[in-house]
Amino acid sequence: SGLVAATRAVPRGVAALATAAATPEAGPVGLGPHGGALGTSAIIGANAARTAALGQAAPPLLAPGAGTGLGAQDAMGRRLELGLPRDAFLFCCFNQLYKLDPATFDRWCNILRRVPHSVLWLLKFPPQAMPNIHAEAEARGIPRSRVIFTDVADKALYISRSCIGGLFLDTPVCNGHTTGTDCLWSGMPMITTMHDHMSSRVASSLCHAIGCPEMVAADYQDYEDKAVLWATDLEAYMALRRKLWHNRLTTPLFNTRLWTREWEEVLAGCWDRYARGLPVESFDSAAVHHDPEVMAEVEAAN
Repeated sequence: SGLVAATRAVPRGVAALATAAATPEAGPVGLGPHGGALGTSAIIGANAARTAALGQAAPPLLAPGAGTGLGAQDAMGRRLELGLPRDAFLFCCFNQLYKLDPATFDRWCNILRRVPHSVLWLLKFPPQAMPNIHAEAEARGIPRSRVIFTDVADKALYISRSCIGGLFLDTPVCNGHTTGTDCLWSGMPMITTMHDHMSSRVASSLCHAIGCPEMVAADYQDYEDKAVLWATDLEAYMALRRKLWHNRLTTPLFNTRLWTREWEEVLAGCWDRYARGLPVESFDSAAVHHDPEVMAEVEAAN
């Protein structure tokens, strides 16, 4: 039972959850890099007025379109196409669902409780896990309407639509590897924390390699608190999102030529040890990005 068994049970009659939403009104266009800053205050004001008229609590500061590189209208249009609410903060995880454990899901539900105008966006990966995840959410007091599943998409579409997500909630026991890399390339920030084994430390390495160590939480409580902060503090969130967008092209993570040079240095080091008759053993290669001459060659090639 529970989340660990979520991918093993095969119920019948599984249907996708669709969130009904009205056609969005026109909204101001956002600005880059990955900004969406222009028009944010106008959208916030409109949301606050609408929710006040309905007697509801005000939505979080982060408005649709903020930080996506899209205009508010385009961002809301993409949300509607996917059955996502147009004015909720989108916590996301696109990892395979076998990576989700009960302790992490407890934190996710805590986050949803602390950020009332938010939803959790997951993939049907696999679809058989959906009813189990919904049941576990309801057992923790979270309505199933706040846990929304969409289909797995091909690579290009998957990365392009990831940019509308607010924050990627990593699975600390077994991190997003390729998935985490894809989400960072799309410009969506993540939050992760580490255990002691390799598969729990990959996302932390990604965050450090892209120059955003603040996305690595010290522990589960810090993970939860940072997720809540970035979902409710527009200034802090936008500062992180702009930094991430800029760092995509200025840090080692996505510098393929730099990675290639470092890999070549490793292979050359292995051959050198073999040629000298040294025994096989682990060794660390020098980080070539500290070598100005090598970096000049890499930058010229880029």
